[in-house]
Amino acid sequence: MRLKLTSEDFSEKQIQILNLLFEKEYQQKELQEKLDTSAPNLHYHLNRLEELDLIRKKTLYQVGNVKINSISLNPAARQQVRKILGKDVKNYTLITGFGSLKTGYRVPDLVLNILRKYKFPITRTICFTTPDGKAKRDDHIIDENLIKIDEFVILPYREYRHTESEFFQRIEDILSKEMKEADIIIDITPLSKLFSFKLLELANKYLLPCVYLGIDKNEEDKLFWMGEMRIEGEIQPFV
Repeated sequence: MRLKLTSEDFSEKQIQILNLLFEKEYQQKELQEKLDTSAPNLHYHLNRLEELDLIRKKTLYQVGNVKINSISLNPAARQQVRKILGKDVKNYTLITGFGSLKTGYRVPDLVLNILRKYKFPITRTICFTTPDGKAKRDDHIIDENLIKIDEFVILPYREYRHTESEFFQRIEDILSKEMKEADIIIDITPLSKLFSFKLLELANKYLLPCVYLGIDKNEEDKLFWMGEMRIEGEIQPFV
C-alpha cells in the first residue's frame, strides 16, 4: 500500500517538480533548466520522488556515459500527487457499467442513488456496456426516468472476457484522464467477472474507492466497499 503523504513530507523543489510533471513529462535536462538548478541537485530530488514511486524515469537513449532521460508522473500515483499538491476537487466520477440481462441496465441508477443518499458529490458518470445493453437501456430511459450517462464505452460482450481486449487497453487511459479533474469511485458490480477483477485490481493499484452492489436480508439494495481484494464493510456517509 502506498504511503499517505502530504506536502510537508517534501522539499520546495520536490513540490515544484511534482507540479511540473502533473501537467506533462519532461526530459531531465529540460526539467533542470525549468527549475534553474544543478544536475546533482535535480538528481537528488528525483531519486527521492522515484523511491516513493511518484515518478517514472525512462532512458530514451544513451551517448557514451550520458543518458537522456524522460521524467514523468507515475500514472498510478496521479490522484495521490494531486492531493499532495493541494489540487483538491469537489467532483467525483463514477465508473460503472451494465449489461443486457434482465434489469441490469438499471445498475448505474441504483449505485448512483445510494452514493447520493450518502452525500457523495457525483458529477460525472462513465458506463461500460454492450450494444445490446445500450439498446435495452434506451428502450427504458423515458418510462423509468433513468439518469443521464455522461459517457458510454460500448464494446461487444466478448471484449470484457479476455485480457487482450480493447477494454483492457483503454480502461487505464480513461482512469488516468478522469483522475486529473476528479476523484474516482469504481463500481465492480456489472458485466463479466474478468471485468470486475480488472477494475478491482486497478482500484487497488490507484488507491481508488471501489463498491459492489448487493442485496441485504430485507432484499434491499446495498453498497459494500471493496479494497485489497476483500470486502471492507458497508458504505459510510461522505465526509
